Amino acid sequence: MSETKDFVTLLERFSDAVKRQDVAAFTQLFTPDAYYDDVFYGRHDGRQAIGEMLQKFFRDGSDFEWEMADPVAANGIGYANWVFSFTSNKAPNQGKRVLMTGASRYRLRDGMVSAYNEWCYQASCLVGIGVPAAALEKSLLRQDAAFRAAADPIRHRLR
Repeated sequence: MSETKDFVTLLERFSDAVKRQDVAAFTQLFTPDAYYDDVFYGRHDGRQAIGEMLQKFFRDGSDFEWEMADPVAANGIGYANWVFSFTSNKAPNQGKRVLMTGASRYRLRDGMVSAYNEWCYQASCLVGIGVPAAALEKSLLRQDAAFRAAADPIRHRLR
């Protein structure tokens, strides 16, 4: 079986575990030393921390859908585009449907995820759930600062 076919199966199990809110099934998709770097909840190291982060998903939302598209995997790395949606459980947006579009990189080892990183159109998600402009600006400035800190300042002519 090809690496991409195996990856597609892993993504199906990944999405299904979130949809069913099955923390145990989800965390078993990760190596014991894995990390999960979430655009909103941050980085979580190890299965226990990943499970605790997923519990925050389930506290803050319900009725999850995670649609993966264009998956590809080679040499232990997989990529997939995705559309993720859920119903917000948090005031003042309780009951509002949240939609996110993004992509993820999965580092793969022994048929499991050893590292997960994601990127999304974060601003559109925040606007969609009615985050006030001042809070949105603060979030985007924090994101910009993190990107600038990670980039080569000489190559990108940053000051």
